[in-house]
Amino acid sequence: MLNRPALFFSNLRALMRSPLLVCLCFALVGCSAGITRTLRPPESPLRISAVVITPVRITGAQAPGWRRFELAQRQVEVGLRDCGDRLAFFGPSEVQITRWEEPGWLGNTAVPLLARAALPVDQAVLIRTTVEQRLASSTQEREDHRGRAKGGVASQETTWLLTVELLHPSSRQSLAELSAQVVIDPFAEPTGEEEYDDAAPMTHLLERLTLEAVRIARRWEVDRPAVHDSGLTLALSPAITAGQPDAAAAQTDALQAEIWMQARARFLSPWLSDTQASKLARTGPSLLVLAAPGGASVQPGDLILSVDGQPPLPQVLARKRLTGVPVEVRVGRGGNERDAVIP
Repeated sequence: MLNRPALFFSNLRALMRSPLLVCLCFALVGCSAGITRTLRPPESPLRISAVVITPVRITGAQAPGWRRFELAQRQVEVGLRDCGDRLAFFGPSEVQITRWEEPGWLGNTAVPLLARAALPVDQAVLIRTTVEQRLASSTQEREDHRGRAKGGVASQETTWLLTVELLHPSSRQSLAELSAQVVIDPFAEPTGEEEYDDAAPMTHLLERLTLEAVRIARRWEVDRPAVHDSGLTLALSPAITAGQPDAAAAQTDALQAEIWMQARARFLSPWLSDTQASKLARTGPSLLVLAAPGGASVQPGDLILSVDGQPPLPQVLARKRLTGVPVEVRVGRGGNERDAVIP
């Protein structure tokens, strides 16, 4: 599994193993720690080897396509951290969904990808997410030192409602539905995340729900040896986000484009320093190597430009490594390119 900093993530307690017991417990308690859970035992035994994560659906707001993509890519990172050494992940730039009401594979482009990866279709689960934005006006009253009103500050309070579904499309069955909400406090002290994420509490809640969904799926994961840690720390270039059809509208001029690209780099990899984000923002589609063990075929500062001829995505590299066969990558550095192999 790829080695990545765990900033902004906290481990959650493992779910109980018995599906029947879990469903009974959740039926009794209803909602725990702000998350409502509906779990359904599979109608027949499952064996899971792949997780497909589609672009997030955002309702109640005019959200650009690149925003839907990058939120889902953060979900992919959650999965890679937790079990990228055991399950194959497919992400939002690889898979599209056109029929949201359809629980099966109809209207989903994942089946050909699974076939090319030699993964049985019935061993894949689908994580799809709906995020709804609700707005409400509010006013914070002010008083002078004598307690007399001296006006107020009007603001708009935003509530995000999140639903993460875990589906087994081959059987058209919903295995789990996790939902929760978070209110963005307009008067909260700045944390720094506002520079690249104006709804950071929502993003963190999305990651938490995603981790739960992934760990539910892991109950049925195919038993196989885990891939050894490559020792690499990689960051995804925001050029992947900028490649979305409507991304150009967010880059009105050269200065705005530079600021936007740096913000997208920080969103995809929140642990980047300003210097690293600035460097990554100027690269094409790639994975920037930030750390590597001594003697590795790639070194810090290298750019992985392709993975076995496929786009340089962290999930693609993780999937290739699951096969146990060394992965050939195209590497760029200082304007020169070369081939390398990642064991």
